[in-house]
Amino acid sequence: MRKIRKIQKTGPGRAWMLAAFGAAFCFAAAGCAGVAEKGGQVLDGSAFAEKTLAVYRLFAAGSEDSALEVRQVLREGGEYLVITLKAFPALAFYGTAPERDGSFSLRSARFLEGTAAGWNEFAFELAGEGVFLVEGDTGKAGTLRVTPPLEARGLTEGKIRHKGSRFTGSGALGRLRNRQDRISALIDWMHSRQDAPAFEKRKDFEAYWKPLMLPETVFPWKRPASFTQEQAVWVRGEDIRWNARYTEALFPEDLQALRNSGALLRDWEEAGGWIYTRYQWDYITALMAEQYALRKIK
Repeated sequence: MRKIRKIQKTGPGRAWMLAAFGAAFCFAAAGCAGVAEKGGQVLDGSAFAEKTLAVYRLFAAGSEDSALEVRQVLREGGEYLVITLKAFPALAFYGTAPERDGSFSLRSARFLEGTAAGWNEFAFELAGEGVFLVEGDTGKAGTLRVTPPLEARGLTEGKIRHKGSRFTGSGALGRLRNRQDRISALIDWMHSRQDAPAFEKRKDFEAYWKPLMLPETVFPWKRPASFTQEQAVWVRGEDIRWNARYTEALFPEDLQALRNSGALLRDWEEAGGWIYTRYQWDYITALMAEQYALRKIK
């Protein structure tokens, strides 16, 4: 059984303790999904809608940091499994209560990421099956495995906080679905490039793609050699001058307007974790497909 590599220092469990007083500070830094989530839940009341019945964890090798966690929770009158990966703290998978043989269905997932301007929160449908077995009468250990494939489907609900504005209901869902369409087109292009590398750390992902896609926003020495200002045609979007000739040379036609208008920059700044998660979906499903021996900690 392969263990998940330790990727990020701050996990969801520790962030929950900081949420009441740390959310505003955390929005200034990327990756604080737990704090953003707690802040959003306190505002809308959903922080009190979920009761934890038991917690099982896989700990990273040589560390007390949890690499994977399974919670049995009571929410809205029903019992569910909630699975989280430390490598992707903004993402939580929701499954049905296990049957006697341990089988369960993954029906949905929730994503929440804090940014400097607020947060994005949404739920989407899943199609997947798995097995979660508790060992012995005391239930001090358990095993987990999700059977591939794990299919992500459409968004079902969402909320957005952007600076002083808060969007819920159909207003939020429409904005999130539009962003999802843009991100999907971007990821399809990324994966179509033969030189697209694999990543296990978000910082490496960002260090590779940002200078390539948005060279005008990084230091000159970080820009790719193909970015040149000679014979450049400049267009303005989001108060930045974009090299339209570079856009045309790099991107397919359906993405060129997104870059030149500044929409790609907004998506990168306001939904960077969403882009990374979507890029890594095959890696995520591979991690979920392994069998894990877990220890009950609550």
